Amino acid sequence: MKKTNKLAWAVVSGLAVAGITGCASAPAGEAAVAPVEPVTVAETRVIRPLPSYGSMGGYRYRRFAITTL
Repeated sequence: MKKTNKLAWAVVSGLAVAGITGCASAPAGEAAVAPVEPVTVAETRVIRPLPSYGSMGGYRYRRFAITTL
């Protein structure tokens, strides 16, 4: 019985939070949608790995840079 009550409370509280904050899949208003502008090939931005690595806390990580084609 105690497990059922905990499960019911978790479901109800989860639904309450989703109702208060709004759902991520809810459609936005017409004013929130921005017009899409076409991107030319010269303006295409891509992520490229840099030849060096960074280090933080004993871990190595790869560095990336954003460049245009």
